[in-house]
Amino acid sequence: MGRVCHGGCCSSFTAVYGLTMIGEIAAIVAGVNAATSAIKQVAETTNDISSISSFLSTLGGAEVELQRAQNEGKLSEADAVKAALAKKQIQETMREIKDMFTVSGNGDLYQEAMTAMAEARKAKQQELARKAAAKKKFWKDVREIGAVLLVLLILLPLTLAVLLTWLTR
Repeated sequence: MGRVCHGGCCSSFTAVYGLTMIGEIAAIVAGVNAATSAIKQVAETTNDISSISSFLSTLGGAEVELQRAQNEGKLSEADAVKAALAKKQIQETMREIKDMFTVSGNGDLYQEAMTAMAEARKAKQQELARKAAAKKKFWKDVREIGAVLLVLLILLPLTLAVLLTWLTR
């Protein structure tokens, strides 16, 4: 579970780990810990901001997943505490990253990265909303087809049988 993403491929910990709500929090916390540790390690050994920026997507994705888990309201007490602590750790790490960018004279790059992350999150939310709408439409269509089949397979033969019975009297 100590997997670290270096390029945004793991924006959804749920998709990567495929776990239940209880497991999701543990996976998110593990991802946050790994990203935080890697960022601190990189910061200590190099002044190369580009190597730090690759962890932004991991932290951003973790933050979104934590918020989603908290909004669903299905967290146990222990998971709620873990989620709150992980959220605080993400915020502190993001503040450290911002400071690193600012100190190195790359404050504008940090702002661009944050804007890009926000746009990516918005696009992801729009895609999820589109998928939810498509799923809703699919089930509506299934219900309509089911109603038509019900009429054709049950009510129509029943009506014909009653009509034939009445005509043959």
